[in-house]
Amino acid sequence: MEKRDKAEELMKALRNLEPLEDVPTDVSSRFQETLANLASSASHTQPKKNWLTGSNQFALAASFTLVFALGAVFTLNSGNESGNSTGISQNQGTNGPADSDVKEDQLLYSAGEGSIPETSNTPIKLSNSAHDYLSIPAGFQETLGVGITWNSPSTLELSTIKCLKALELDQSTNLIDAGFLDGMAVTAIWTPVSSSSWNIYLVAASCNVLEKKFVKE
Repeated sequence: MEKRDKAEELMKALRNLEPLEDVPTDVSSRFQETLANLASSASHTQPKKNWLTGSNQFALAASFTLVFALGAVFTLNSGNESGNSTGISQNQGTNGPADSDVKEDQLLYSAGEGSIPETSNTPIKLSNSAHDYLSIPAGFQETLGVGITWNSPSTLELSTIKCLKALELDQSTNLIDAGFLDGMAVTAIWTPVSSSSWNIYLVAASCNVLEKKFVKE
């Protein structure tokens, strides 16, 4: 009687479960029918030669229920994961800014976080704003026409190319502007960091970096 009562309790609990949309109707019906037959046969005496008796029947029903439930949960969880997939990203990958010692000019684009700024065959732009870089107003990069690619230094004067190479900026510069720093004549080297930010190296005539600034849109 106790085993039959447990089987009936199991059946009642299963009836109260929410329907699982991912389980086909015919499979669910056959499962319910199988449990009903097992619960019914548990109350009758079985021949001794039949090993599927008593506790074995109830254990089989419980095991089948557990496997069925785990399979349903796995299916539903798999569905949720695929639904939340962004395809991506949030892929930072091995090129992401995870390490604190990564150079700023090697950080990834915010608009294309799987790649560094593109290298362009366009010559590095030259500008003569005469701006005092003691302060940099918002949107100043747009006034200068600074881009977001690493341009080619091939058309620059040899002395300028040598200075860029000495500073290791010959492969990551977009624009060079002639300006001032607190009244002192400097060369402002604009290097893209991301699609909306730049490092600005303020360099003296001796090719020494006096100050480095960061601008973000």
